Amino acid sequence: MYHDLEEIPLFDGIKSSDLARIAQYFIYKTYKRNQLMIIEGDIGKHFFIIKKGKVKISRANDDGQEIILALLHEGDFFGELSILDEGICSASVCSQQPCEVLCMRHENFKKLLINMPNLSYCLLYHMAQRIRISNQCIENLNNHNSTQRIGGVLVHLAEYSGYRYKQSVIIKKMPFQHDIAALAGTSRETVSRTFSYMEDQQYIKKSGRHLVISDYSRFYEEFS
Repeated sequence: MYHDLEEIPLFDGIKSSDLARIAQYFIYKTYKRNQLMIIEGDIGKHFFIIKKGKVKISRANDDGQEIILALLHEGDFFGELSILDEGICSASVCSQQPCEVLCMRHENFKKLLINMPNLSYCLLYHMAQRIRISNQCIENLNNHNSTQRIGGVLVHLAEYSGYRYKQSVIIKKMPFQHDIAALAGTSRETVSRTFSYMEDQQYIKKSGRHLVISDYSRFYEEFS
């Protein structure tokens, strides 16, 4: 299984012998679409890496409304926080499409971190990147109008999972509009109107679930 780990960004720079050691603790699991993988408030017992598919991390506010914290895809990991601080899970994780994951029990994950400093460093590096992204999202929510916030979400998706083609960036299998609304702190209707505006201004083109940002430099300068 360690050949699967070679494609995971978390393990960049870790030698093959260590990957083989890490791989022995992983088990392979599958989830159907819209299946809960972690429930907010539960005790964290597993560390997950997404091998295939996408997941949504969310929590409920005081009114019971879903607040989306992140959308993760192939190569991303989750479940580490409640293992590291031995607290309850601070959010729920749900598959947005059929998923294949690599799963490791919490005691094995902690054992590897203690005994493999290079793995601990890689984990800290990727967690720091996530904090930077979260800070940018918070600033986006606090400082901009709805159009700017939605544009900021698209910039994040483009940077995180987009494919560059000449001057454009293609975002495949876009999140649904209600998910974008939750990420941007607005309504689905506002997202729909903003997309129409952006198409009129030739910022974006839509084709089914795919979205093309026509001139990404121009879009980034306007909405980042």
